Amino acid sequence: MLLKFRKHTIFSQILIAGISPAIVIFISLFTYSLISRLNDAAVNQREIATRIAENIAASSELAIISGNDTQLIEIMRSAINKDITAITVVNLLTENKVYLKSNHRSHQSFELITVPIFQSRVDISDSFTGDINTSIKSQKEIGTVTIEQSKDQLEKLQKRIVIVSSSIGALSIFLCILLAWLISRRISKPLAEINIFTKNISLGNLGSRLKVKGEGELGELQNHINEMTMNLEAQQAELTSRLQQLQLAKTLADEANNAKSLFLATMTHELRTPMNGALGMLQLLSTTELNQEQSNYIEIAKSSSEHLLNIVNNILDFSKIEKGDLKLDSHLYSPTTLFDMHLTPLIYEAKNKGVELNYSVSSKLRSVNVYGDDIRVRQIVLNLASNAVKFTHSGNIDIRLDSEEINAKELLLTLSVKDTGIGIDESDQLIVFDSFRQADGSRKRRYGGSGLGLAIVKRLCSLMQAELKMDSKLGEGTQFTIKWKCRYEAVQAIDETTTQENVLAGKTVLIVEDNPVNQMLVANTVKRWDMIALTANNGQECLIELQKQHVDIVLMDLQMPTMDGYEASIKIRQNTNYAAIPIIALTANSIQEDKDRCFSVGMNDFLSKPVSLNVLKEKISYWLSS
Repeated sequence: MLLKFRKHTIFSQILIAGISPAIVIFISLFTYSLISRLNDAAVNQREIATRIAENIAASSELAIISGNDTQLIEIMRSAINKDITAITVVNLLTENKVYLKSNHRSHQSFELITVPIFQSRVDISDSFTGDINTSIKSQKEIGTVTIEQSKDQLEKLQKRIVIVSSSIGALSIFLCILLAWLISRRISKPLAEINIFTKNISLGNLGSRLKVKGEGELGELQNHINEMTMNLEAQQAELTSRLQQLQLAKTLADEANNAKSLFLATMTHELRTPMNGALGMLQLLSTTELNQEQSNYIEIAKSSSEHLLNIVNNILDFSKIEKGDLKLDSHLYSPTTLFDMHLTPLIYEAKNKGVELNYSVSSKLRSVNVYGDDIRVRQIVLNLASNAVKFTHSGNIDIRLDSEEINAKELLLTLSVKDTGIGIDESDQLIVFDSFRQADGSRKRRYGGSGLGLAIVKRLCSLMQAELKMDSKLGEGTQFTIKWKCRYEAVQAIDETTTQENVLAGKTVLIVEDNPVNQMLVANTVKRWDMIALTANNGQECLIELQKQHVDIVLMDLQMPTMDGYEASIKIRQNTNYAAIPIIALTANSIQEDKDRCFSVGMNDFLSKPVSLNVLKEKISYWLSS
């Protein structure tokens, strides 16, 4: 009931609350008053009939004593009227009964009123003494008078009382409701306006104000709401101003971030292009006849160049991770080849420090290829292995890659990198994964480094859904353990070198490259694999060369004058004569957007400079044999 009442409007609630007690009180008083008046009417009618009967009794005394019925009837006839319908007089002295009935129509409802007739006492005085004779001490009943009183007049009177009282009551109720309606409207109208006004405030419309009507509590409430609105409007204006400032700051920050990303992309491209030439030439030089001293110099130069390349990659990848742009690829690769190719140079660096570096791959992994992003796995391995070499001055470094079969299609790989280096204090173990942080700031000057290696390892592990664990004791060494799941496929053991040479021999490769050093490097490299090398300085020259002679595969740079690699690839795919030629992007660009764009324009593969010559050979062999 209370819930239903609360659903009414404020006006209805006030009106109901004001009328309800008044109606209850009015009905109570009205009922009491009406019953009292009806009872009074009935009593009054009865008293009138009683007086008439008493008058008849007084007038009939002599006629009763004398037995004069004629006189008695005259007395009775004089009392007959509309209300008195019949009179009966009983003479107790003679046992005679006189009955007189009215000539008016019979009445169904009537009331009998009986009054006794007494003989009056007459005081007699003694003629000699003058004393009053008191021998007759009481009156003597000599008869009775019975009157039949009709209730018609009483009912008419009572009906008239009910009608008049009800009319007065209805008018009173109407006036009460009208008064309550006026009062309720006077109270509820400002409250309704407040309700609408506060609803507008909740919707953010703060420009209007309440009109203060009258004084008292409602007036104070309206004033307080207006003050609150003014304060909210001022706060909103201040908040809007700050939001605009924040939006401007965000826009400037986004612009700065985009500028930073563009700068990083441009700088890494500019750095990778000459580094590709330097590393490539060092790799070519290492395949020539060299004495031991020259070989040592070459290895040192290669190690330094790869270290510089690793720093560049870390900075670029960290920027990608911060923006959330770094995505993992999933393709087949050989874990054994990855370890052999990238850990072998570190063995020489560790040996120069008097540290023995050993690595091993489980026998199961030597006969399978696994799915994953080999570039990111290589980055994790190199960062952990490079840190182990950097912070270990004596003892040994053990790197292991073990596998555990989960089912026929899935393996659990466990990478373990353990060293006997300086270790990490327990209080510093929480910060070593932070960006640009090392366990001790003083060591940063001693050991160098960007402080990004472990931060990138942690975030790459998160992307790979890998479990990363570190166990370290100060002065004893550190062990990192990483576990992740991957799918795998079994491979047959074949002579890859013989197969690659048979695939590559006599094939024609078109090298589209605007940098003459890189152009010469790639051309000399493929010639060593018994391939025919053609060169073009831009995309337009590439199309001319394709029209002039047969080409088996294209190595395409991206950023070139006249026509870039994207447009050239689109035109190649649109020409049915050489639309099926494999195109491998060979570029200093390394961001994911460039890679996605390469595949969208029809390129088959993507290699980022500087590239390992062995990897380049594998990619060319793969696409020529497909």
